[in-house]
Amino acid sequence: MTTDPDALLSDPDDIVVSVMADIEPDLTEEVVRQALAEAAVSRAKRRRLARALTDDPDLLTSGRPEGPRVVGEFVRALLAHGSRRAVLPKCAGCSSTGKLTSLRADGKRVCQPCDHKARAASLSCVECSRPARVYRRTRTGEAICRDCWRLPDGDPIALISAAVTTTAPDAAPATVRRAVESVAPVGNVYLMFRLLWEIEDTPGLLTGEGAKASARAARLITALTDAGVSVTAPPCHGCGEVRPLTHVLDDLRCCLTCYRKASFTACGRCGRDLPVATRRPDGTPLCSSCARHEADQMILCVLCDRVRPVGRRTTDGPLCGACYRPTLRTCAFCGKGPRRCYRAATGMPRCDTCSRTRHTCVGCGKNKYALARTEDGHLCGDCWRKDPVSYNSCRLCGRVEYLHSYGRCHSCVRDQQVRDALSRDGAIRPDLQPVHDILVADGAKAGLKRLERSSFRTILDALVDGTCPLTHEGLDGLLPNKSVAFLRAALATAGVLPSRDERLAALEQWITSATEAVTDDSERKLVRRFATWHHLRRLRREAEKHPLSPPQTTTARAGIRAAIALLAWLRGQDTELARCTQAHLDEWIDSGNTTRYNARGFIEWCRKNRHIGRSLAIPAFEKLSHVRPTDEDERWAITRRLMHDEDIAIEDRFAGLLVLLYAQRITTVSQLPITAVISEGPQTSLLLGTKPLLLPDPLDKLARKLLTRRRGHTTIGTSSDSPWLFPGAFAGQPLSSYHLGTRLKRLGIYSRPGRTSALMGLSTQLPASVLTELLGISPETATAWTQSGGNWARYAAELQDRPHPKLR
Repeated sequence: MTTDPDALLSDPDDIVVSVMADIEPDLTEEVVRQALAEAAVSRAKRRRLARALTDDPDLLTSGRPEGPRVVGEFVRALLAHGSRRAVLPKCAGCSSTGKLTSLRADGKRVCQPCDHKARAASLSCVECSRPARVYRRTRTGEAICRDCWRLPDGDPIALISAAVTTTAPDAAPATVRRAVESVAPVGNVYLMFRLLWEIEDTPGLLTGEGAKASARAARLITALTDAGVSVTAPPCHGCGEVRPLTHVLDDLRCCLTCYRKASFTACGRCGRDLPVATRRPDGTPLCSSCARHEADQMILCVLCDRVRPVGRRTTDGPLCGACYRPTLRTCAFCGKGPRRCYRAATGMPRCDTCSRTRHTCVGCGKNKYALARTEDGHLCGDCWRKDPVSYNSCRLCGRVEYLHSYGRCHSCVRDQQVRDALSRDGAIRPDLQPVHDILVADGAKAGLKRLERSSFRTILDALVDGTCPLTHEGLDGLLPNKSVAFLRAALATAGVLPSRDERLAALEQWITSATEAVTDDSERKLVRRFATWHHLRRLRREAEKHPLSPPQTTTARAGIRAAIALLAWLRGQDTELARCTQAHLDEWIDSGNTTRYNARGFIEWCRKNRHIGRSLAIPAFEKLSHVRPTDEDERWAITRRLMHDEDIAIEDRFAGLLVLLYAQRITTVSQLPITAVISEGPQTSLLLGTKPLLLPDPLDKLARKLLTRRRGHTTIGTSSDSPWLFPGAFAGQPLSSYHLGTRLKRLGIYSRPGRTSALMGLSTQLPASVLTELLGISPETATAWTQSGGNWARYAAELQDRPHPKLR
């Protein structure tokens, strides 16, 4: 049935463009459409944005925290493209212009920190009774804060494996452990303890009573049954069949089919009981068929000029279902045909049925959607692209690989896209030639992924158009994102831009924006002086010696935030800093969470500069929990695994051994230069302190192998000439300590417990002076650890008789 043309609503993109034409006529339609494509990738987002702007166009210029989240994303994209009228919405709680991710009950949007504060105000820690954000929950479900939380003893994966083995004694321990590890979250041991508690508190969980299990326990049962372990999988309480129970219905787990059937609702258009595909703005449910016939879903077909539901969107325009002619081929999977097939041009056409059917991949053994079928069986997309059968010769350069498109390899496509992005009329400006050389240096596949990002294309367009000069200041003018950081790091490494400490530069920019948000002029100047002379002066001296670490800048931000919050709180108490008393400070500390202790540095600076009385002070925060060292047997078990398990990445093995054996901080390990590894004949040393540390076997072999095999994950430029032992994602920069710590947590290595256990052992074997010289530990820390040590009078005499150390 053909729809009346009057029922065709304007395209949401056209609505947004028309609204922006009224608000800011100077912005071209092309720029607005490009910003819209970056902010709203899906058509549903663009419809929500169009509805919001139709009801209230002032959302783009008023800064009010109202409307859907996509409004803020669209404003950010407009500002990145040079808009002068758009205003970022301000958080209803703190007036910041960050991303407003949460919606309050009054319809105002707030940022994530304000949302966390609101949630923390309604909760209190079960241990200290102070209001705080829930960090963990106890075994009985009570909320507990970060300071009171203590990690239980033991390895949860080993304990869960033992519990499973008790239920299924005939199962191989290695098989059980692999199944348990497959559901373990990355770097979160707490969730595995929750799973352990659930298994212990529900005895029948693994013997058929898993219908009330959590999602992670249900995934564990599925993983165990797939691995052949004799545990009883619970049946779906809806259909009674044994299937993966991925959803919850009536407080019991059920399969996806039953969950969908339970959600059937009478469609507001046709009246049939069907699954809800979408809803109208007034909440009326619609089935999938009726949703396609809604006015905002109708299109004007470019072939028949009729207003009908969209059948396929092409580069020439949308087509209705009658005009769209799918490709008919014989399916390479089932052999039936001719049928409507996908990927017909690849030589592996697939019909609808085979495209929706999962198969066991003969390459990786996983149950996935197949991309190809060979004589051996089905292959998933990852395995097919690695199989030599899929390789062909590039028609441009002759390289043999899995081709990208139109008979071209990834390198040729990457080179063409870079030339198109940096040129106008086919010519690249001389000042942009270094950018071209960097982008085509290496990593064709990763480079193509980077070029596909709209944010990166926006940067290149700004460079070509001249709106963004090729300087640090020009890149600072763009909205901060990873694409800007990646390109800046590559340009600085290549010498196109002068090198600078990016964490320090980011902190300086943050201080400027944070102080500008302070409304009172005298308070703004005071906070700015505090940030400049107390934090920036010290950090600038540190940056001249070595790159700043994330904890350094995080601590500075926390102190400045606390200073701004304290001044705002005093203003709310009808007082000012000069009239502040100790009673005010005590009330400030007692009425909030532990982050208020971060204002201690600000109070000390104010007292030193005579802004407040000499007797005022904020006490140092004392943590209620202490670091529990890693069990000695567990530490050596992990050490032996790192030394001999070839399946673990060599970077993780070497970094983990430095933490567990030599008590090194993850920040120190991640910033080790390649010059720290010293090879002299058969011996290898590592420079951690003032004197080289002779590495035992096999740690010395790992160090030499790491030098030859190290690689980063940079997608711009190259990491082969990086000066760091652990290259990072940014060209010329080391791996971040946060990412390295996350990788080590996957292996059960936690920095502080592991370092504490290592220091306890080293302090009984070496004097403080040797710990300082070899490990780079401060003299005060080394002395504190060795105060209870043994007799060091014999150390010098024994040192000469020691053989070259070996680790077994």
